[in-house]
Amino acid sequence: MKLPAPLFLLVAHGGSVVTGLLLGIAMPAAATAADSPLTRAGQPAPRWDLARDTVPADLRHGGTYRDDGTVSLAAGEWFGVPASAFPDQQNFTVQITVSFPEVVEGGHTNVLLKQRPDGEETGFGLSCLHGKPSWARFFRPIINGMHIHDPLGRTRLNFAPDRRFSFTIATRDGMLTYYLDSAPKTKHFTILLPNDEPLWIGRKLHAGERPLPRMEVVGLTVHGPEFQYVSPKESPVAEPRAAIAGKQWAIDAPTVTDPERPKILFYGDSISAGYRRYLLPALEGKVYAYHWCHFVAGLEPSATPLMREAAASADYRAIFFNNGLHSLHWTSEKATDEQIERQTRAIVRGFREGAPQARLFWLATTPHCARPPAPGEPVAALGDKNDVVLRINRIAAEVMREEGVEVIDVYTPLAARLDLSAGDEYHWHGPALELIAKAVADRTLATVVNPAP
Repeated sequence: MKLPAPLFLLVAHGGSVVTGLLLGIAMPAAATAADSPLTRAGQPAPRWDLARDTVPADLRHGGTYRDDGTVSLAAGEWFGVPASAFPDQQNFTVQITVSFPEVVEGGHTNVLLKQRPDGEETGFGLSCLHGKPSWARFFRPIINGMHIHDPLGRTRLNFAPDRRFSFTIATRDGMLTYYLDSAPKTKHFTILLPNDEPLWIGRKLHAGERPLPRMEVVGLTVHGPEFQYVSPKESPVAEPRAAIAGKQWAIDAPTVTDPERPKILFYGDSISAGYRRYLLPALEGKVYAYHWCHFVAGLEPSATPLMREAAASADYRAIFFNNGLHSLHWTSEKATDEQIERQTRAIVRGFREGAPQARLFWLATTPHCARPPAPGEPVAALGDKNDVVLRINRIAAEVMREEGVEVIDVYTPLAARLDLSAGDEYHWHGPALELIAKAVADRTLATVVNPAP
């Protein structure tokens, strides 16, 4: 193999709406690229292989390339896989095996990145972070410019000098599943938007990133649509989920086998991705639950057309929605009460116009929490942006009263249980997510499954 310079971490960027469940596994330290599940006998050869192909000179930005087909990248070094390795950007599989001989607190390395330099929201990626508390050490998918955090802790990493991590990104029909050592960690029902960028390994995305001192790349392959990755650690599901999508939206949808079973839609940001794991089992066999992970962060233009189109995607009997903590920038200096009221009402009317038959429920935005007072201690205070949450909830509650939308107050019980906060200011541990899921399930059973006569 002729490899002269650095290895670049690739992250591809694409798609307009993201919902996220992550999957992952880590290879034991003694594993090599030859042990990769992508190199099993009988599988098609990869379209690009670090052990076989030469990294083009114009895609090398430092690094040490060894005769055994491995690459060592120091901070500030990277390399790229040619964009031609991705002839079908809706169907491909990437696997990379890496280790981090040195780590620093606050280090952040983009292992993979396929995204336009100007940050245009296309493509995908994967980054690894090493924070000071152990819970802040994890890998994070990047999809359509969105860095997706898994509040359930499934993507945590145990960094050690001799530890190798094998990441697989399997993309089928534009939807991605992330694996760590062949264990599925999260699946993202996002339609990727294509770009003509290489797949970068180790490249910085933002000037302020503090990369880990060194990354060793011991295996990297890219497969095309002819390769179908199947993890030995995945279990088949009785009713698999897929996605329905349109412009600027993609909804995680169940496979409908009973046309008489009612359908509901629940909408929100990563909080909805958290309580989803409790809601779906609670409603299994009773309703088909569709999930739209999204948020409207801007104040102009109106969100009505987007919500209308997505709400018309199925015959929903009920829609549960909350615009979430991504609106924390709606401070009094940046957004007037009238602007917040207008956009909140636009969301309501979009859902109502797209699904006039559906009963609407608004979930109050959950608290913004402070960080833990010390490592290992529970959160004990609300965050410095919680006044924005209270303002949004106050304005939204008045809109819901005027629009005839029922309010589900999940703010009050969570504000009384700050010890259930995940410690990152925004997310929550399982018992809090179960509380939200129960509130949604109870309303669903009372109004959709067993409505009062």
